[in-house]
Amino acid sequence: MQDTPVVCALTDADYRDREHVWLKLRPFVTASEVIASRLRFTFGPAVGLRDSLTELVRLEAECCAWMTFAMSETPEGVQLTISSNSADGERGVREPFAPLARA
Repeated sequence: MQDTPVVCALTDADYRDREHVWLKLRPFVTASEVIASRLRFTFGPAVGLRDSLTELVRLEAECCAWMTFAMSETPEGVQLTISSNSADGERGVREPFAPLARA
C-alpha cells in the first residue's frame, strides 16, 4: 500500500482559524488517549456538539486526506478517533490535536 502524503492544503491563516475552532471544543473534552497511532477524544454531551464535530471532520477530510476520522456516540457523549493511513501520519495526527488532549 502506498502512503498518502502528509500534506495539509490549508493556507497558514486558514490553519490558524481551523485550530481556533477545534480549541473552542476543548472544554467539552472529558477524556483523551493515544492508542497505537490513533488519538481518541471523548466529548461530553452538549447540544449541537455532534453536528459541530461532523462539520469539522468533513472540513478536515477536504484538506488533509491522509487523516481518517471515526465518530460514535456513547453514554458518556461522542467519541472521535483520529488516525492516519500514512507511516508519517502518526506525528501529523498528534501534533495539531495535542492541545485538545486532557492530561
